[in-house]
Amino acid sequence: LQHSKHRRPRSGGEPGSRGKAGRIPWMSEESQKYCDLGEEHLRREDPEEALQWYERAIQEDPENPVAWGGRGKACYHLGQLERAERYFRRALRFLETRVRERPANRGLWNLEVGRDYLRLLHWRALCHFWMGLYEEAARLFRRVLRLAPSDPLEVRFLLGETYFRMGELDRAAREFESSGDDPDAIFNLGLTWFYKGDFVKSVGAFRRGIFENVHLACRLAGLPSPENMPRFRGTHPRELDSEDAAHEYVDRCGDLWTGRPILESWIRAIYLHPNVQSDLARHMEQIRSLLASDLEPGQAARIEGENAVLRCEERLDQTNREVAEAAMSDTFRIRDEQQ
Repeated sequence: LQHSKHRRPRSGGEPGSRGKAGRIPWMSEESQKYCDLGEEHLRREDPEEALQWYERAIQEDPENPVAWGGRGKACYHLGQLERAERYFRRALRFLETRVRERPANRGLWNLEVGRDYLRLLHWRALCHFWMGLYEEAARLFRRVLRLAPSDPLEVRFLLGETYFRMGELDRAAREFESSGDDPDAIFNLGLTWFYKGDFVKSVGAFRRGIFENVHLACRLAGLPSPENMPRFRGTHPRELDSEDAAHEYVDRCGDLWTGRPILESWIRAIYLHPNVQSDLARHMEQIRSLLASDLEPGQAARIEGENAVLRCEERLDQTNREVAEAAMSDTFRIRDEQQ
């Protein structure tokens, strides 16, 4: 396995990034210096150089969990997933004593040592995920969620994707539905309902997904994105509505779509339906209005409210069946003609 972009966690903060967090009391000065240098090279996307610094940190302090975790991250980015998983496991073992010694009334995410522990569990789960060891990946993702129920590391959508790849569609749907407005989860929810044969719910999910990242919808449908598509930071502060986010989804989940022309036909039929195109035009107009520099007091709140109503599931539910019937007619008619 070689280093590739799709083997990284989704952008917006890596699960194990610590940065230069000041002096760590139990770490020697030399070991911390080497760890800081390793972290710096990871940020520069130079995992080979980072690996050398983390190995020097381990020579200085063989039981340093930060160094072992960094060594694991460097190997992960080099595509050496089995080695990375071993190093993350060792780092977790060195952290466990400190985790057990935490105050009983403090949650793990409220303590730095707890956050480090949860991030390492996340990294381990990602290693198993990319190695195709989905049972173990799911077990580790569930453990992260048990220890941090608020999902600060955003693993729920990955747990859903893991279940999907295992063929456990009911469990996948539950996790995707619990992932809020995350575009990756919404598009995969649409896939899940399609494979379960609930085409109305599949339409509902994909219509929501079109609002959340129209670039992704167009890419999956084999269509060009709308010209001059406006972007409003208030919708997705982490830029999950961007073309880059669409590219990252295809990097990670493209295999779920490749070689399945019926899926491309299905999402294209939904996207091109007059109701969906009318909603998208209104959505773009509202976003452009929010970007105007001469908004009067109260106008922004009114437009945001109108946009929330436009995108809400209750409103979309009123026409999802109509869109589904038209999409089914188009999709399966095309397939019959091709055969």
